[in-house]
Amino acid sequence: QVVTQGADSVDFTWNPSTDNVGVTGYNLYNSANGQIVATSATNSVTVSGLAPGTYSYYVKAFDAAGNLSWRSGITTINIG
Repeated sequence: QVVTQGADSVDFTWNPSTDNVGVTGYNLYNSANGQIVATSATNSVTVSGLAPGTYSYYVKAFDAAGNLSWRSGITTINIG
């Protein structure tokens, strides 16, 4: 993953995934609680409005059949 960090935001970009059905999008998850933070049809997403603190994220791809990929590696970000 490539991460560009701002004062209260983070831009994530990752290598596109492929599968036999066709990847239709990606979910970005908060690794602390497993909740979806953002969904994107492309291999990038921005998370903004972050308060100072430490955040950890991972990505899973999904396809038209509703299958989820294994998670990516966890990326940890420090804001502020």
